[in-house]
Amino acid sequence: MTTQARSIVRETVKPEYTRYTPTNGKKPDGADFGVDGWLFALPDETLGGVRFPQAMYAAFQVSEPGALFWRVREVGGERRQVGSDSTTRKGALAFAVNAVAQQREKAAERSQVSATMTERLERIRAGQIAALPTVAEIRMAYPLAGGGATLRLMTAEGSTTERHMIPLTERGAAGRENDRSGIYLDAITDGANTEGLKTAAGWHLMRLGFNYASCAAWAPYTGSASSEAQWKEWAPMLPEGHRWPHTVRVAITATAEHLAYIDRAYGPVPELPDLPAGVSAHPSGPRSWQICYANRRFWQLSYRPRMGGDVWTLYADPARTKSLARAASPGEILATIPARDAEAQARAAARKGY
Repeated sequence: MTTQARSIVRETVKPEYTRYTPTNGKKPDGADFGVDGWLFALPDETLGGVRFPQAMYAAFQVSEPGALFWRVREVGGERRQVGSDSTTRKGALAFAVNAVAQQREKAAERSQVSATMTERLERIRAGQIAALPTVAEIRMAYPLAGGGATLRLMTAEGSTTERHMIPLTERGAAGRENDRSGIYLDAITDGANTEGLKTAAGWHLMRLGFNYASCAAWAPYTGSASSEAQWKEWAPMLPEGHRWPHTVRVAITATAEHLAYIDRAYGPVPELPDLPAGVSAHPSGPRSWQICYANRRFWQLSYRPRMGGDVWTLYADPARTKSLARAASPGEILATIPARDAEAQARAAARKGY
């Protein structure tokens, strides 16, 4: 939970004014600051870890039909108006001070939220690294129930997640990792812990981002006394030469690609590249941006880290239900925005022609 920091400019009641006129050399350049007026500064401060430098402002009168108002505008930067107009200089100053204080406080709060999220993601990342499997196991099933084998990836404590329990002797749907165009050609086991199973297990390890530890090799593993007694009882039912070992294990480590994926998944959000002319982007959520072209057409861009290649997706709607394009980098998608806008305008013109 973040604490709302309070800006010290709220305590600024009587700033020191410096009069400027067209002839005294103190008037800011440009026609945005009236004929004459008063310069004043709001102090620098550090708020919520964010440093805000001292800033200079100008208070001056503007004439509108039937009325004369005071206005405050920042000197330098984007020269924006700060606060609302007022019939008095004191009122315009109060509006300006409140606006500057709110801007600083909101910026400080965003910084605190970002820092808190960064710390939280760092803890999650550390947890993910600590929970990486360190052991791979091939375990045979009850032989009279069809045999079969399962690959399990386990942590040092022996825990296994669902995605790290993989049947090695089942064919998957066409196009999946277990299709017949892959490594599962014919029968790779007949109730035995064959070399084919180890080859299949190695393929899955690579797909999941793991490799054998240095100098490690598959080796027989002896389980609990009750488990060994059960396998001894089953031994006469197994074909000759297929009775042992019923379980093998090997030490494994995460690949550099896997570790890099974890860094991306729980690290800072990547920055967008330079935008094409007329295109703007504003964060709209975690790892998502609202994309706008010429301030008239909008899209949603999202980023998803993934093993084997990150995915950037462009959506037509804020709810992200209609996907328009996918790419490995944001630049590929952003470059198409002007053309997409032109196509949309052409379609709209064609509809009006009917």
